[in-house]
Amino acid sequence: MTINSEILASLIFLFFGVTAIVFGAGFGFGTPRALGAGAMPVLVGGALCILGGVQFLRALRANGNFPAAFSRSEIRPLVFILSAVFAFATLILPVGLVPALALLIAIAWFSEKGGRHRELVGAMVVVIVVMIAIFNFGLGLPIRLFAWGF
Repeated sequence: MTINSEILASLIFLFFGVTAIVFGAGFGFGTPRALGAGAMPVLVGGALCILGGVQFLRALRANGNFPAAFSRSEIRPLVFILSAVFAFATLILPVGLVPALALLIAIAWFSEKGGRHRELVGAMVVVIVVMIAIFNFGLGLPIRLFAWGF
């Protein structure tokens, strides 16, 4: 079975629907008169599951009449950008803002072929300076710049 855009969209709906139901169920559904904190996530998750299921069945009945989800040329940027965001989210607390941003930019830089190293260093310096100016000085957020205390 080829993963086309309809099947991929339905799987995304199903994933987020099931996730919302699982996490929402832990908050308690409540009663019909006094809905609990988990009622809205469970109801929305159920709706997403229904939509995802209907879309999945529709995609299976179409027999390949939908376009492919990704062409080969789009897979490299997708993998590198998602990896960069995951690396940033994983590393910002343990190593600090500056190394996490540097790694984010370095990984994302390889999503496109032909980037020069001077451009990478320039983009890294500009983005790091702007992010420090915005989040640390402008908004005053207590984000560590480095893990070793700068």
